[in-house]
Amino acid sequence: MKHVAAYLLLVLGGKASPSAADVKALLSSVNVEADADDLNRLMTSLEGKDLAELLKAGKGKLSFVGGGGGGGGGPAAGG
Repeated sequence: MKHVAAYLLLVLGGKASPSAADVKALLSSVNVEADADDLNRLMTSLEGKDLAELLKAGKGKLSFVGGGGGGGGGPAAGG
């Protein structure tokens, strides 16, 4: 997840197509070590794909999961 978050931060920062080295450097800048296998898997899965389209497709899939829901019950009445 940290690799995805770093990739998205780089895109939001203006880097249209961050490289694995970019992601690794960003993580390193906050003293987080990148996992080479996970990072390579992410970069391979994103290769040649449009991030906006991936996010749009993912958002559609989340609608099946549901979520949200009520906040929990109110506080118990004191007595």
